Amino acid sequence: SLARFCLRNGVQTFIVSWRNPTKSQREWGLTTYIEALKEAIEVVLSITGSKDLNLLGACSGGITTATLVGHYVASGEKKVNAFTQLVSVLDFELNTQVALFADEKTLEAAKRRSYQSGVLEGKDMAKVFAWMRPNDLIWNYWVNNYLLGNQPPAFDILYWNNDTTRLP
Repeated sequence: SLARFCLRNGVQTFIVSWRNPTKSQREWGLTTYIEALKEAIEVVLSITGSKDLNLLGACSGGITTATLVGHYVASGEKKVNAFTQLVSVLDFELNTQVALFADEKTLEAAKRRSYQSGVLEGKDMAKVFAWMRPNDLIWNYWVNNYLLGNQPPAFDILYWNNDTTRLP
């Protein structure tokens, strides 16, 4: 793992992981996560005695981290020395094939459904991610598995896409 690599090479490493929310956290939003991240940064700076730190944000955590880094830059706070992102989508313009199905009415219905259940289920997000690459993640399997009756080949992206978390 990246954490093991850093530790073995003498890099002091602190990790913040997303809590997989339940219905009781339905009111949580981006601000909730950012405030928790700000608190974690203050704790790390206190422990290390450093004036700044390096951040790595992955997946949805990258969105949260990018938002916080933007806030720090806008407010002139110099708490971040370097910022790296892994698999974080920051361009939310719907200029993809998935956008064919995402009009305002559909998005509002999805928000209502998510609010009523308390969370956006990870399996629903995985479906959206699959539609971002339909040739690789949908139609390939439709033809290979359903039409031809073949066993699906192992594919690392499908494994990653199956490791889901919920969003409040």
